[in-house]
Amino acid sequence: MTGALRRQGAGRGESRSWAGPLQAVLLALLLLLQPGKSWAQAGPGKAELIGPQPAWVKPVEMPSEKSSLTEQARQGIYYLLVDTQVRVDATGRQSFRRIAMQALNEKGVESAANLELRFDPSYERLQLHRITVHRAGQRSERLASTALRVLQREKELDYLIYDGSKTLNAFLEDIRVGDVVEYAYTLSGSNPVFEGRHFGQFDLQWSSPVAKLYARLSWPAGRPVNFKLLNKAPAAKQTSRDGQNEYEWQQNGLAALSLDNDVPSWYDPYQAVQWGEFATWAEVARWALPLYRVPDRLSPALQAEVKRIAGKFSQPAQRAAEALRLVQREVRYLGVEVGVGSHAPNPPSQVFERRFGDCKDKTLLTLTLFKALGLQASAALVHTQMRQGIEGLLPRPSAFNHVIVRADIDGKSYWLDPTRNTQPGELDQMAQSNFGRALLVDAKTQALESVASGPAMQQWRRVNVLLDVRAGLDKAVSMTVKTELQGLSAEQQRALLAGENPKELQQRYLNYYARSYPGLKVVKPFETKDLPGSNRMELLEFYEIPNFFTRSETAHRLEAGLEVPELLSYLQAPRDTIRTAPLALAYPQEIEHVIELMLPEAWTFKDEEQLIEDPGFSLSRKIKGGEQSVRIVDHYQSLADHVRPADVPSFTANLEKARKSLGYLIYKNDSVSGSPRKQGASLNIAVALSAVLLSGLFVGLALRLYAWNPRKRWAAEAGASAWPLGGWLLLLGLGVLVTPLRAGRQLLENAGSYSMESWTYFTLPDSAGFHVLTGPLMLLELAVLLAQLVFGVLLLLLFLKRRSSMPVVYLVLMWGSVLVGALDAWALNSIPQFAGKAGKAGEESGLVQQAWGVIFLGIWTAYLLHSERVRQTFVHSYSKAQGAGAPPLSDALPPLPQSGGVA
Repeated sequence: MTGALRRQGAGRGESRSWAGPLQAVLLALLLLLQPGKSWAQAGPGKAELIGPQPAWVKPVEMPSEKSSLTEQARQGIYYLLVDTQVRVDATGRQSFRRIAMQALNEKGVESAANLELRFDPSYERLQLHRITVHRAGQRSERLASTALRVLQREKELDYLIYDGSKTLNAFLEDIRVGDVVEYAYTLSGSNPVFEGRHFGQFDLQWSSPVAKLYARLSWPAGRPVNFKLLNKAPAAKQTSRDGQNEYEWQQNGLAALSLDNDVPSWYDPYQAVQWGEFATWAEVARWALPLYRVPDRLSPALQAEVKRIAGKFSQPAQRAAEALRLVQREVRYLGVEVGVGSHAPNPPSQVFERRFGDCKDKTLLTLTLFKALGLQASAALVHTQMRQGIEGLLPRPSAFNHVIVRADIDGKSYWLDPTRNTQPGELDQMAQSNFGRALLVDAKTQALESVASGPAMQQWRRVNVLLDVRAGLDKAVSMTVKTELQGLSAEQQRALLAGENPKELQQRYLNYYARSYPGLKVVKPFETKDLPGSNRMELLEFYEIPNFFTRSETAHRLEAGLEVPELLSYLQAPRDTIRTAPLALAYPQEIEHVIELMLPEAWTFKDEEQLIEDPGFSLSRKIKGGEQSVRIVDHYQSLADHVRPADVPSFTANLEKARKSLGYLIYKNDSVSGSPRKQGASLNIAVALSAVLLSGLFVGLALRLYAWNPRKRWAAEAGASAWPLGGWLLLLGLGVLVTPLRAGRQLLENAGSYSMESWTYFTLPDSAGFHVLTGPLMLLELAVLLAQLVFGVLLLLLFLKRRSSMPVVYLVLMWGSVLVGALDAWALNSIPQFAGKAGKAGEESGLVQQAWGVIFLGIWTAYLLHSERVRQTFVHSYSKAQGAGAPPLSDALPPLPQSGGVA
């Protein structure tokens, strides 16, 4: 089915394999050697190609050559005038075109001096009216002296499509920089497949600047016509003359509209007006209905196939799958789309007999087999590039460039494409086509139908990379890659294997992974395992990495990086981040990537989970360590086919976050093995001295607090005896006892993090783990742990001695710990390599724990401030006779309020 869209360059984007140059030549010879065919006949002579301009054409003045718009010109061409006029009347249709373009440089001269006009001689007649060259204010008529050639230019032979179109080529002599080339021509006739119903489109905005753009439609008065203004296109100026309604549009000084890179195929922001006699999609469906009417009688060959399928399979889904495979396997793709053949399929018996056909032919053949097998199905018109974008267009046959089959079997709808390569497996396991919107060729159709997306329409694969280092860190590493493909991915892999040389394909695979692992070597050629029953494939690749671990002299260790190139290709930053157009995404895609690393000795890994979510994609990572191994599982899924311009900055930020999350470095220090958070052996003198100084400072402060007595009114009355420790204070005492023990254990566990190797990794600017906040944060955590140890011991002593200062010291230290802990968590989350490492669930769990900690501390605060037991228990004061004579602190601390409360 031919396409009719403009700037997108939409052709016949059907699902088909690429046909090489040899096939294209053979096809051309096959068609040209057939006798009695109009496309093999000689083209018209020059006299037939030249004629006067039709009288109905309205003259339009050409603007001046001088304009600032020339700065926006592309390919060295500036368009002064684009004049398009169409007339529809009782005699048919004529389309007039007049172009005036100026060559701004040598590149522009090449384009202006070679004119090419395409037409279909099976129903169109082309007449050239003028070729004029304007130079320095002078006109030079060139039509009579210009050589004209009608050539057979089949631009889509590489896709095995022959449409019989020709091109009129005019080769102009003596064209110079600065010349304006003006030419005008008329095409008469329309494709009879549309049965005299006309439609078309005027482009009112281009990607190149235009000084004046004029469009006119002359339409019979009293004959209905419909219009669709796209992208805020201006309304027409309407007049009537000689029984014709006139619709005119004019744009002056039209600036170029450039598109961002990587826009979706359906995105078209250019102003345009569509017109035609089809008012609804239902009318288009009724027009197509006779074209896809299944014949009543089948040829003997088709009858035999129907009998074979019906006898072998009893279930409707099985019959549908086998009939579809028959068409895919036995009828190769080749389209002869001359004249009405652009939209009308050939008879199914003829298609099956000659064993070739295009999407229309293969669809009607499939429908014929389905009906004979008792299956319900309809043809579905789609556009392979515009997809859901056709919903905003005026209903017309040219809105589609492909046709597939919609089958309704066992309560399910299947969107089947007979032009695909042979699809094995059950019907549910076959890849289906997702073109966004489709028009069912059915008498009941009223509107476009959404093509539902599902697992059968997405590309799914799992990649498992096994890295075996058990021979030794200094030995070559075995790398085995197992790729599992299902559905569409498996079908694409089969097509790739069928069309590629295995040695060349192996070399491509090798170079792909060598970018991540330099020096990679092939151990033996790849192997494949086809599982057609489930429409799955497995691909096994065998490599060896000579130098997996490399030495870092700066960090004094061996290092190895684990990379995920399959996912990184989907996480590349867009070329244009400041955009006015949406950003296209590969959709639908789902990839699971697993790295299994096996080591020769015990290694310590921290289990981690991370989830990055964006409206356009999601990426999760799970790291699970074993005694001598680690397993990293990444899961990527695209969630949309585009990103809105306003969302591109956040999308780009999430892409960067996702890319950084995929990096994973393992290393072995010169003395011990581990990761940046594992223990090391080298003593960090600077950190050790800092710890000693901090400890001395905290011990001195603790001694002063130990000797401090609150004001007299805080203690119990003179002579009052202290209550023994009891009630809820026993639970409080348990917490006080645990505090220094927990701080001491944490200090021992974190000691390796302050080794010289780890400290260098995190604090040297040229290190992979460097961040400006990491060093200060590590020192802050060390100070907090030392403070918890020293003051925890102080609290325990004050508690056991029932000192009157214990409640105040406890509350100040505990609330201070809460505040410092919150500051520490905020700072940690500000470092990219640590942010989100716990995953969304882990972060939420941490916040919940902090909230409960604040709640419990609030309860203890109320208890300590208002409990009678607290007031009667902690009554003892410090005196020099009781201990070392550290001078007491000043009485500047606020007093505890005296009040009764619960015990």
